[in-house]
This record gives sequence, C-alpha cells and structure tokens, in this order.
Amino acid sequence: MSVGTRGMRILVAGMTGQVGQGLAEACGSAGDDAPELVSVVRRRRRADAGGARAVAGQVIGDVTMPGWGLEDELDRLGQVDAVVNLAGVTDWTASHASLDQVNLLGAVHGLTLARELSKRSGAPVAYLSASSVFVAGLATGNIPEDLLDGDADRTPYELSKWHAELALSRQAAVSGAPVLIARVGGVVGNSVTGRTTRRSSLFQLLTPRGERHTPVIPAQAGARVDMLPRDVIGETLIRLLGSARGDRFAAWRGGVIAHLAAGESAPTLAAMLAILRGLDEGRDYSVPTLLPVPVSVLALASSGPSRYLRLSREAGNRLHGLRYICVDRVFERARLAALTGGWLPSASAESMLRITFGFPARPPVPVPAELPLGRFS
Repeated sequence: MSVGTRGMRILVAGMTGQVGQGLAEACGSAGDDAPELVSVVRRRRRADAGGARAVAGQVIGDVTMPGWGLEDELDRLGQVDAVVNLAGVTDWTASHASLDQVNLLGAVHGLTLARELSKRSGAPVAYLSASSVFVAGLATGNIPEDLLDGDADRTPYELSKWHAELALSRQAAVSGAPVLIARVGGVVGNSVTGRTTRRSSLFQLLTPRGERHTPVIPAQAGARVDMLPRDVIGETLIRLLGSARGDRFAAWRGGVIAHLAAGESAPTLAAMLAILRGLDEGRDYSVPTLLPVPVSVLALASSGPSRYLRLSREAGNRLHGLRYICVDRVFERARLAALTGGWLPSASAESMLRITFGFPARPPVPVPAELPLGRFS
C-alpha cells in the first residue's frame, strides 16, 4: 500500500497499547513507504516498545508531565514531522485522577510538546491525538465530527476524553496549530493474526458456555457495533499523516476532528449475534437474546450500579461496555474521507467476529470442474 509517509519521522506515545500496536503493524505492511517511529516509553527503554522493526528509536518520558518530560531530549531528537499521542487509560473503572492525568493532561502536554518542537525547527510539527467516539456518551442518531455539547450522562472515562478534546480545540483555534483529534471507535485484534492486547466490549458481554451468563442484553432497536481491527486503524492513522503532509498540514490548522470508525458500515448488534450463532459451530459461547429498551434504561444499566455498589474491575467494565455496542447511532465519516483523499477503513462483520472470538477462517470453497455440455448439444 502507498500511504505517503516515506521519510517522515514521528514521535509516538502509547506504542504498547492496542492502537499503538496497530500503528506498528500498519507500518510493517507499508514497507519502504512507512514513516520512522520514535517511541516515548516510561522509566526505561524496552524490548517490546511496540512493533519490532517499525520503531526506530526510543526516548524515556511520561505523558503526565509537561512536555511529556522530554526537555532534556529535545535537542537530541532531531527532525520530527509529527507528534502522535496514542497513550490513554482505557480501564473504564479507573479513578478520576488517573483518567484525567493521562487522557486529559497527557493530550494537552502533547500539543505543548509539538509546538515547542515546531518553534525549535522553524517548520510545522503536526499533532495527532487519539480520542474516542464514545465521547458521544449515549447520544443517538448521526454523531458529527465536531465538538459535542456537555452531557451529564457521560462516565468519568468519557468526560476525560471530552475535556481533552475541548482543551485541544480551544488551543488550536487560538494558535492556528495543525491538530487532528482522531476519535477512534471500538478496537479488536490484528486482522490477520488476531493478536490483541485487550478484549472488546462485545467479547466481555458474552461468556463461554457453562459459565454464569446474562441471558439477555438490553439494547436499543437498531443498535450498531462500531469496531475495526487495530492494524486497519493503524493504516488509517498513517494515511491521515501522509495525506496532510503534502500541504504542510494546512487542513489540520486550527484543529479538526475525524472519526476513525466503521461509521455507516458498522453492522447492527442483532446482525452480529446472528452471525455469531452461525460461526460458533462448537457452541462455545452462550449467545444472549436482545431486549429492546430505550436509551434511558441503558444509562441506568451501564453506569447506575457503579454509583451504589463496589464492583470488580471486570464487572464494572462489562457494564460500561453496554454503552458501546447497544446504542442506535452512526459516527459520521465525511471529514475522515476528505482528509484521506476518499479512502475509508472497513471490515466485514464476520471477520470482526472471527478476530474477536478466535474462530478459524473458513477454507475457500473449491471451484468445480467445468461440466460437460454434450447433453445440451
């Protein structure tokens, strides 16, 4: 694939996470056209800093510190064309403090770092920060690629991402800095190998047969499951960087938001469960029945218990996961298409389920030999 990033040098935080691994995998697939990645790691350099040969170097830093704690490294970094922030706390039961330190302050410190690097080099240094489509909370319908209004129903995780978007957008609008806020949808493992660092919301809500399980899932009628493989998301990131590079990131100036999601092509939850029943030939999973409910019930079911009960991390994340696969909405992608030159990421519902649950790919159907036509002559 040609992504237009040959010769680019990108400073990346969060390479060991799910999206970071996807970025490394996409760079591996891009071959000579891939950018050079420099990974920001905490405390010490690591052998698993995210992506084997895709990572050309490492610097020790901390996204929770101003300038990511790289003040002593800036003169040695050399050319940097873009700063990419993929670091984030994705445990939905984490404390408000840890969510804000990483998801909010980490994002803001990354922009400060990009502006300082631009000042030193005299050339624009773009800033791409990963947010989440789930800053939409429980909003339904078409979700625009724009800043969203405040919402009292947002969880602490959603709030940390929403406040980060607000802060970055305001700073970019004032300074004119090239900033892209990439709202990432649900992420599953690699599209080829299935490797993953974290299980999806859909996986967490389904249990192996024989274990205690929930017989029904409350969901809006028409609820969609918006997920993509991590390497597909990684490819989208480098396509965005490559496309914007040509005009020195002019399209990002003042701050823009794009949805890195399946959008209008996302399958419904009902369709996903129907396909899952067909793929689960060994009947390894207990597939629940959908219970149509209004969004107000989803709000109560997904976040209400945690307000009154002390839940385990597993139980808390499972309940929060209802918010991300049980709402009827479409994340718009018009701006994403404009920023990539018309290219959009996609994956079939069947492939997503095979990755999520580890089902083997079906062998190709053999093409039958050509039949004799003598009887018709």
